[in-house]
Amino acid sequence: MKPVFAKILDGKINDAYGLKLVDAPYFSTDFHFHEECQLTYTLESEGRVMIGDSIANFGNDELIFVGSNLPHVWHNSKQYFDDAPKSAHARSVSLFIHPEKMLAVFKEPENIQRIKNFFQLARRGMKFGIIAKREVTQVLLRIAAEMEEIGRLIGVLEILKLLCNTKDYQLLTSPGYTNNYQLKDNDRMDKILKYVFDNFNKDILLSQVAEVSNMNKQAFCRYFKNRTGKTFVIFLNEVRIGHACKLIAETDQQISELAYTSGFNSLSNFNKFFKMAKGITPKEYKKMLVNS
Repeated sequence: MKPVFAKILDGKINDAYGLKLVDAPYFSTDFHFHEECQLTYTLESEGRVMIGDSIANFGNDELIFVGSNLPHVWHNSKQYFDDAPKSAHARSVSLFIHPEKMLAVFKEPENIQRIKNFFQLARRGMKFGIIAKREVTQVLLRIAAEMEEIGRLIGVLEILKLLCNTKDYQLLTSPGYTNNYQLKDNDRMDKILKYVFDNFNKDILLSQVAEVSNMNKQAFCRYFKNRTGKTFVIFLNEVRIGHACKLIAETDQQISELAYTSGFNSLSNFNKFFKMAKGITPKEYKKMLVNS
């Protein structure tokens, strides 16, 4: 799944921000990046979200900020299509902010340093907690319903103030993450990620995913490590562990059962990779959720 460079505000040369409302059967987008920062509130849907080198589950009522030129995609899982009722929709509200054009609104240096710092921090991606989410989404949904441009601009500035002041967030990408994707890349990564997200609970041979990318195994391994900063095996296990965490939180499946459901071929491998990823065992993780 290559991250395609997207021109969000193309043709609106003077616009510092823009809104996008999605209400569709599913999210239909490729792994992509753009100069504009993106604040997305997911009202309804579930699946996998990949931001930079971060892979996680996403669901209803989540607020994420993606910094400038940070590759990302929201991908509905196969289970979403299999299990969701026919009435289910993918619904989201996104606010796009062009950092340079927004900073140009402020004339005095002391007025923009905090915003500059926030835009820089956002290059790692940010997921907001309950308090920040409640405050920001109230304004975001108000902007989405606002018809007058002056009202929208005031709302955008309110959101920037809230985002700059809150500490209720977690950073998503690793500290050393850099975007190594190039515009000349073909659609290999797009095909690879979609294949993994749809088949992670099955045995995936390296030869199979290399074939999806139209490369031999050695070339594929080099390509994938260069683009993502991690080996394919580590990436695949992170996707599987993320699904296992979802099952632990939402079902009563036994640890041994959900290990195989998530694509691991042995309980010992599952326990080993789970502790590597989360720092605790699956049983400790389950106990932590029960006591939280």
